[in-house]
This record gives sequence, C-alpha cells and structure tokens, in this order.
Amino acid sequence: MKTLLTCLDHGTRLATAVVVVIAVTLIPLTIALWPNPSNTTTTSYPSAILTEVSYTDCENVTDEVPCGDATATLSTGQQVNVMLFRDAWLSHASTGNRSILYASETTDSETVYTFHSHDRALKLAIYATIIIALVLLVVGGRGIRAIASLLASGLFVWAFLIGGIAAGGPPLLYTAISIVLLLTGVLFFTHGLSTKTLAAWGGTMCGAATAMLAGTLLATWLDLGPADESASALTYTSLDVDLSALSLAALLIALVGILNDIAAAQAATVFSHTTAGTPPNWRSILPTALAVGRDHSASAIYTISFSVVGAGFAAFVLAHTYNQPLSAFLQTDTVATTLTQMLAGIIGIIITMPATTAFALLLSRIPTQAAPPVLHAH
Repeated sequence: MKTLLTCLDHGTRLATAVVVVIAVTLIPLTIALWPNPSNTTTTSYPSAILTEVSYTDCENVTDEVPCGDATATLSTGQQVNVMLFRDAWLSHASTGNRSILYASETTDSETVYTFHSHDRALKLAIYATIIIALVLLVVGGRGIRAIASLLASGLFVWAFLIGGIAAGGPPLLYTAISIVLLLTGVLFFTHGLSTKTLAAWGGTMCGAATAMLAGTLLATWLDLGPADESASALTYTSLDVDLSALSLAALLIALVGILNDIAAAQAATVFSHTTAGTPPNWRSILPTALAVGRDHSASAIYTISFSVVGAGFAAFVLAHTYNQPLSAFLQTDTVATTLTQMLAGIIGIIITMPATTAFALLLSRIPTQAAPPVLHAH
C-alpha cells in the first residue's frame, strides 16, 4: 500500500484523500437514512395491447370522468376492460397501442384497469443505444464514463433522495447528502483524481451550498406554497412535507449540472495557464480566468433563467388565456417559486465561478509529480 501511494503524484493523493473522507463520512449516514419502501400497495402497472378503443365526448368532460373504454390483452394473455380518461384521449391512445395500465383493487377485491401511459420502453432503449454509440464515437471513454455516472446517479436519486422524501424525510437533508455524494462520485469518476477535478469539485460545492442557503431564506420570507399540480396533490396524501423545501430541492438537483459545467470549465481555464509544479503568476492568470468566467457565468445565468421559466411554461400560458393580470400572476405560488428558484440559482452561479478560480489557483501550486524515492548508500 505504501509503495502504491509513493507512485501517485501529490495532486492525486490529495484528491483521493478528499474522496475517502467523503465516503467515510457520508456512506454510513446514507445507509442509516436509507428509506424502507412499503410493499402494502394494492396497485400495479402491467403492460398490455389495447383493442376496441372507443371514445365519447372527451373534450367536454373533466379529468375525473371516464370518456372512453377499451379491451386490453395483458402479457399473460388475459383480456381485461380498460377505462379511458381524458388523458388517454389527449395521448392519442388507439387500437393496437402497447400501453401501461394502472391496475387497482376495489373494496370488493375487484381489479379495475385504467390507461396510464404508452409503453415506450423499447423505443427509449433504441434511442439510448444510438446516443451511447454516438458518445463513444465522438467523446470516447470519458463520455461513456459520464453516461455510466448519469445512470448510477439516476438510480441513486430515485432510491435514496426521492424514496427518502416520500418516506417523510427532510427534503433538504436528503438533497444535501445526495448532492455531495453524486458530485464526488461523478466528477472524480468521469474526470479522474487530480487537482483540477478537485478545484471544480470545491467550486461546485460552494455554489450549491450558497444556492441552498439563499433559496431557503427567500422561500421562508415569501411563505411559498404548492408550486404546481403535483405539489398540490401531495397535500392530499399522508406525506407531511415542506413544499417550499421540496421546490428548493428540485432546484438544487437541476442546478448541479450547470454549476459543475461552470466549475469544470473554470478550473480547466486556470490550469491551462499554469505550469505544473511552478507557483502560478496570479497577476497574469487571474484577469484572464475571471474574464472567461464572467462570459461563462453570464451565459449560465440566462440559461438557468430560461430553463426554470420553461419548466412552468404551461402555467404562464394558462394565466394569459384566462386574462389574468400580470400583477396578480406574479403573486401566485407558481411564479413566486419560479422566481425563488431562478434567483437562488443565479446566486449559486455567481459564487461558483470565483470560488473555483481561487481553488484552482491554490491547487495549481501542488507538484504533480511524486518526490523520487531516496536512495540510501550501503
């Protein structure tokens, strides 16, 4: 083990030490907080092929009233009757479609089937295979590592973060733990154990922490409520969750990629102007690095602004359709939450760039080569 460490350069040793500290600190905590999913549900989501699809007047009914029916053949060969609601009509569910059904049991132990969604698994798998092939061809091995990190991150977010919040855990606690673990794993697995990656990691952490703090303070000050229909629906469940904290958690997960992009580019900019093992010339590097960082940060600010607004675009169109005054619309929970997410994200971006620059200039002083072993004369 000692021989292996002596073969590593000093930057790799430091990055490895950080990863080990994070792992030792947070993995036991993650195991302790890991949610235990309930298996008491009486619902399932079988795949089936629709036949004999028919609709009545779906345009003039509510979402709670069936406006069509169909016969479906399950994968077991069983034929069942399916109720079609307005969402099935809007999704253009028709005869011959392979669909996902929502199967629930009534108090009389009778199974009721309704249309849930189109079965898109095969199409998504084909499309994902094409994308992976293109990434391998253009980006190479690092791109494949990025995709592998993305898949692992998605599974972790679903099982730990979303599962923990659904089990009644504090959204911000689960989000903070998830962000630290995901960033540590994804960054160092994709870009390698180096001081440049460590600088990007440190800058991203600073930006995410600042965004979380700013968003929490602003959400508390504005007394935010449900931001959309899904958040409103949570109030009818047994889950007691802080909806403003949930909206902030959503922002932080969405923000990580943007902050990481800024930090990685900024660290690369600084290290491209330094010589390994030589103390950096701050006076010559800093103005160039900050100029590049300002351009990148400005681009990221309107990127996150448009993405956050776009996420709630349907609400904006709906308000305009009903001639809701802009002054009243800006006071709604939907818009107030959107503005909170946007402002907190901007603050995180503003902090990430200079923080990464400082980390990169500091870490670039570390020699990249391990000291040669001392030969003892005999």
